Amino acid sequence: MQIIESQMIATQKHVTSGRPKAEQKPSISSYHLKGTVTCSLLNKLAYTLPVIRIRIVLTCFFNFYTLSLNNKNAEKVIITQENKMHPISSTSIESLPNELLLPILEACVVPPLFSVCKRWHHLLASAVMLPLYKQIGKVHVPQGNVKEQALIVDRIYKLEEKLSETAKVNAIFRQIFTLAKSLSTLEFKWKTEEKRGLTLANYSSYLLNINRLLLWKKLPEGEEYLDREEIKHLSLEKKGELLRDWIEENCKNIMGLGLYRVGLTYLPSEIGQLSQLQRLDLNQNQLTTLPAEIGQLSQLRGLYLKQNQLTALPAEIGQLSQLRRLHLNQNQLTSLPAEIGRLSWLQELDLSQNQLTSLPTEIEQLSKLQTLKLNQNQLTCLPAEIGQMSQLQRLDLSQNQLASLPVEIGQLHQLQTLELAENPLKDIAEKIRQRF
Repeated sequence: MQIIESQMIATQKHVTSGRPKAEQKPSISSYHLKGTVTCSLLNKLAYTLPVIRIRIVLTCFFNFYTLSLNNKNAEKVIITQENKMHPISSTSIESLPNELLLPILEACVVPPLFSVCKRWHHLLASAVMLPLYKQIGKVHVPQGNVKEQALIVDRIYKLEEKLSETAKVNAIFRQIFTLAKSLSTLEFKWKTEEKRGLTLANYSSYLLNINRLLLWKKLPEGEEYLDREEIKHLSLEKKGELLRDWIEENCKNIMGLGLYRVGLTYLPSEIGQLSQLQRLDLNQNQLTTLPAEIGQLSQLRGLYLKQNQLTALPAEIGQLSQLRRLHLNQNQLTSLPAEIGRLSWLQELDLSQNQLTSLPTEIEQLSKLQTLKLNQNQLTCLPAEIGQMSQLQRLDLSQNQLASLPVEIGQLHQLQTLELAENPLKDIAEKIRQRF
């Protein structure tokens, strides 16, 4: 992932005649903004307050416009090809057009910029931080609505609902930067301004590489490798880029991996390289999604994902053909993919304490399932196909919204325990009553 650079390319041609040009306010098309330079300079400004002096370098074909801001007053100068500086006019920060200012702020925002002036504060809060907060939500919950995304993000970072979006974004990045520094002690020694920018590109990069290292530290001899002198002083991003090759050389044959309560908020795709893995414990993290590469764990027997923030499962879950136990209790699942029916060896499925309202008909294909926990969901009905699960011994349907049960439940001849407490059941078919 590369840092996003704002670029506005000039489209207006210079007048070639010798006549003097009429003075006019520069428009957005008059500039070629170098985002990287601007980001660096603005951030240096932000971290050298209270002396506010910003130099924004704007290139337009052969001319360079330099904007120098001292407190709220600015003097515009033009730098010609001969590097001679000539004042054009005195202006105020209030006159810089939004269409030019906004991309700069988006690429360069850091908390101290809020104190430059009221207009910047308003623009940052309304036009930069609010969209950024929504974008962070979409990173974690790609298919959810804005409200669901915000709820999940607040849970992940333990944010108070009453906080403004600006305060939430600042709190998120504080946590991110603190964790990054704990995993890479020299992370902010160089290029501090760029790395501390509150941008989606920075967030995505840190999210990926922080979780890469959290995973890496739990792999056999992973922590020892990361403590080597030649590795210790690398940036977080450089370390993260080494993970794939390191797994290829050292960890392809491990059979069990415990990632219980290590603080994962994202599961890196490198997990798919552990092709011999039979047991994967991801309980009590903050995962909202699983990568498609999870389907590459073809030898997996047990997958444990209790107490995460999962809102959906990838279709690739159906590729885990050897899976016996799947624990997904205490998540935020609202539906299951049809591909779950391909888990033909599954014996135990725990879906309790989710937000399920229905089950896919493909559940009938789980012919070896013995235990199915669906308590504390929002189920209003069950598919008739549930009667085809011939090996089912325990079925927990308590604390749902079931008003009736399909008569096909009476076909579950191996069923020993049926939990139905706290459902608005009006009538239970006689065939089911006789069976239990």
